[in-house]
Amino acid sequence: MAVIRVALVGLDHWYSAIPLAEGVAARDTVRLVGIADAEPERAAEVARRCGVDRVETQWAALVEDPGVDAVLSFLSPDRNAEVCQAAAAAGKHIISTKPMARTLADATAVVDAVRSAGVCFLPAESRQRLGPRSQFLKSWVEQGRLGRLASATQTIWAGLPRRWPDDPDPGWFADPARTVGGAWIDHSVYQLDTLRWLLGEEVVSITGTVGNVRHPDLPVEDIGVAVVTFSGGAIATLEDTWTAPDGGFQMSGTYVGSEGAVRVDGIEKRTHVLADFPPFQGWIQTATPAGHDQAADIDHWVAVIREEAEPIATVADGWRNLAACLAFYDAVRTGQHATPEVAPW
Repeated sequence: MAVIRVALVGLDHWYSAIPLAEGVAARDTVRLVGIADAEPERAAEVARRCGVDRVETQWAALVEDPGVDAVLSFLSPDRNAEVCQAAAAAGKHIISTKPMARTLADATAVVDAVRSAGVCFLPAESRQRLGPRSQFLKSWVEQGRLGRLASATQTIWAGLPRRWPDDPDPGWFADPARTVGGAWIDHSVYQLDTLRWLLGEEVVSITGTVGNVRHPDLPVEDIGVAVVTFSGGAIATLEDTWTAPDGGFQMSGTYVGSEGAVRVDGIEKRTHVLADFPPFQGWIQTATPAGHDQAADIDHWVAVIREEAEPIATVADGWRNLAACLAFYDAVRTGQHATPEVAPW
């Protein structure tokens, strides 16, 4: 089949945008045909790394180009929804930044545009479902090896994000006018998506707290902890911070069911499993499955576009993840439990 021509629009969330651009450049099934960013020097830098000749300062130049089949949209959330709507209207398939929008109204407009156009939309936070660790957990849940999941705990300790690799200023990541929140949503949006997918359930109640314990002058939180209840009764605790010292990044997770448990240790880089079936009995320590290769997500995206695979996630997942995150911040403001808005479709 014809090579899929891809444009990268926005480098605000460069942590994902650059690896994906490099993944596109390294594959024969897709071709990176242009990069757009409001800061042309950033676009030019990535273009050189990926062997791309075309650099634009206006995203519309690529989104509206009939020579582009698909778009990687990694603008900040306040600007992302507009691009995704325009891309869908132009018939482009989309991988979108996380969260997909700053408000549910904007997210709903994206859902409507994507569904009306019939294009493929892959939320950035859902791509981790394709990774070896997530696939390992999903297989154990589906095989009944853990029984019914009752509780989970996920933690990510990180330092302040950077607006660009060599710039320690967090930029839009810490600007409340451009995103939903700070440290908590930065990573909890991944955690919520994983748990929704593992459980096959939706968030029905969420509460928690945020604070600024290392960066008191930051206009958004540098730590947040949530307690989340799912529709089947499982309860999860999510802790996400920008308080880690240099070199202190780690992510861990514990998943406890009626028949077994799994703990993925982000410091020891080991996975501990509790089960009672060959070859496992009692607590066993194994190597943690390999980390997530962001670039490999391109292969899944291409297969879905070519109708060779079912999507691992859809635009509706991005909407529901955002709804749960917004409910958390509502709960923080009121000091009560909050229920995410129900999808209007």
